[in-house]
Amino acid sequence: HTASAAPTTPLRRRRNTKMSWCTIESDPGVFTELVEKFGASGCEFAELYSLDDAELAQLQPVFGLIFLFKWTGEKDDRPCCDEVPGLFFAKQVVSNACATQAILGCLLNRADAEGLTLGPALEELKTFAADLPFDMRGLAIENAEKIRTAHNAFARPEPFVSDDRKATKDDDVFHFITYVPFGGRV
Repeated sequence: HTASAAPTTPLRRRRNTKMSWCTIESDPGVFTELVEKFGASGCEFAELYSLDDAELAQLQPVFGLIFLFKWTGEKDDRPCCDEVPGLFFAKQVVSNACATQAILGCLLNRADAEGLTLGPALEELKTFAADLPFDMRGLAIENAEKIRTAHNAFARPEPFVSDDRKATKDDDVFHFITYVPFGGRV
């Protein structure tokens, strides 16, 4: 046998180079553990049953609110948001990533909050995507391997369910939306 310095060819090609994201549980404990897997610290998630001042006061500091809405699929032709300098907004381009995307929207827009540390992976994402358009920020999230791997670590055990399955009109589909104080506005 002779040794060769020529590069070797992979034995097989990947059929699907796009990495999938699983559905994760809507649970504050899962969200808290997820951000720890991202490398962030100094925050935790709590479930709210009202938006009364007294309840919010017990949870101070509040970095943002993440709401879970039933998705209707209706087309909305309004622009998604105005360009606000320094605001991190990413168009969701990945199925099943809305929980993580909502969490990132909260953390990346409150990175200056006292006690909150983003960690290297989120700092890198925020810096890399800062000057990208909204849709390209969504692609940056899709391609952030550490974030995707952390997200997928919370896959619900559902045997025989395909990641490629599309929701039907009979399915209940939900979507997370984040609200954060930023620049004197929400």
